[in-house]
Amino acid sequence: MSEGAMSEGAMSAEDVLWDFAGADGLQAAIALFTPAISHTAPFQSLSATFNRRPCSVLRLCENNFRVALSEQLAFDEAIAALNLKVWSKPCPAVNLIVPTELGLKRLPEIATTKPLYTLTPFPCDRAVPAHIDAITVLAWHHLWQEQPRLTIQTAAANANKIRQAFSIAE
Repeated sequence: MSEGAMSEGAMSAEDVLWDFAGADGLQAAIALFTPAISHTAPFQSLSATFNRRPCSVLRLCENNFRVALSEQLAFDEAIAALNLKVWSKPCPAVNLIVPTELGLKRLPEIATTKPLYTLTPFPCDRAVPAHIDAITVLAWHHLWQEQPRLTIQTAAANANKIRQAFSIAE
């Protein structure tokens, strides 16, 4: 893949996204990953393991989480086995992997955020809800297998427009 190229990793073996939430969402995250997850604020993430495989866990709100797994694992079965008030499902968003250096430079040029959020600086283990050409996206800068990664999550219908927005100034 060239430096300016973007890839779609939503269904690849290296990047599988799951959402889970519910009244016991935080308890499920603690049980599956680490007690340290309780110290993260919304739109913060941390690196963890699931079934002895590396993963990243993003806290979306109080009891709502997104997890990026290194491969297709039985995440829904692990949630069900906890017997908690939690649902899980594969994340419906398209997960566009942006070369980190390019993305961190380009994102503030093409995206807008609400005043509470910023893309400059955009530290690792953070996510920022934003708009690119009036399209809602979630930019997530996190460690992936010990390397910085920037992903842009959006509805599948918007994926090509988001790719184009990143490629205009390359």
